[in-house]
Amino acid sequence: MTFATTYSYGDRRIFDLKTLLIATKYIIINSILAFIFLFLTLEEIDWAIFSYREKITDKITDETSWNIATLI
Repeated sequence: MTFATTYSYGDRRIFDLKTLLIATKYIIINSILAFIFLFLTLEEIDWAIFSYREKITDKITDETSWNIATLI
């Protein structure tokens, strides 16, 4: 006997196709974003090492949308 205000979890399957597709989409999108952030970070580290070795003291203002400082 169930009441009208209760929800029986046996009525809904947890691993149905729709839930699986949403989870897969979430994982793929976040993996792509993590990959982009990884290369943005590597580029910033590479520039810092290069400018330190070459004694470059120029001030660079990066106004692009891909600037890691503005993304974070």
